[in-house]
Amino acid sequence: MAASAMRRVIHGLRGINGRRSLRYAKTSAIVAISGAFGFMFAKASKEEDKNVEYEPPPYASEDKYSWPGRPGLTRMVADNAKEIAESPKDVFVEFFSPDCHACERFAPVMRHVAYSTKDEKDIVIAQMDVDVNHDESFVSAKDLESLPLVRYFPSNGGRAVDLEGRTNLPEMLKFVHTNAKRPYDKARVEKASEKLLPKTKQRIRKVVKKQMSEDSQMTALEVSPCGKLQIEAMVKLLTSIVSSDEMDFSGMDKSQKCMLQNKENIKEFWEEEY
Repeated sequence: MAASAMRRVIHGLRGINGRRSLRYAKTSAIVAISGAFGFMFAKASKEEDKNVEYEPPPYASEDKYSWPGRPGLTRMVADNAKEIAESPKDVFVEFFSPDCHACERFAPVMRHVAYSTKDEKDIVIAQMDVDVNHDESFVSAKDLESLPLVRYFPSNGGRAVDLEGRTNLPEMLKFVHTNAKRPYDKARVEKASEKLLPKTKQRIRKVVKKQMSEDSQMTALEVSPCGKLQIEAMVKLLTSIVSSDEMDFSGMDKSQKCMLQNKENIKEFWEEEY
């Protein structure tokens, strides 16, 4: 399984310096990495996760406390969910699970947006841990089958709206700017966001590296010929997918060059390993 996965990654990366166009090669690389390590890209499905049985009770709640060290971020629990959502403010909530890889990578994005909007009195950025909080009358179990779920509750009491498509930083900021009904200082938010961006990228990168270190295929890859370069290339790419609209392929050239120079060694390693 791991050997075939690595062959797909290698095949995708080979196109970068070959005859095929750079655009095609990069697309191939993304598809290959996505196929081999799909958990890195996909939203978490509670139904497909064999390690987690998610059958929420009709009602469960944590205590109502804010989160020290997370400026601007509101801790939504079942006991205060309706109170917050029905307030005369624009409320943006991420429903997450600690067992969800995609949620873990998205957490720095929520902290980023919360900090950037902390001085905007009519915007609320909140998170709810659905493993320990659930109110079926507030959000249904069916809605929580794919996580993270980001939902906007309008200040005018209108219909809630979900964030569609990619859950990354640019899309989350756009979601806030597009939907917020009450006036706020957009320029101040954008300035705060730009200043915080390097730190947010570091946080996302740290999460990606942690998740890779916990994956057996990545552990095997790291000790293979050119493995460290391949890991770094994937870390850069995955970090950029969450933090920006521009994908970072800067680590792939070195990785590709090393792999082309060590094709036989790589083949021999994986044949012996598996």
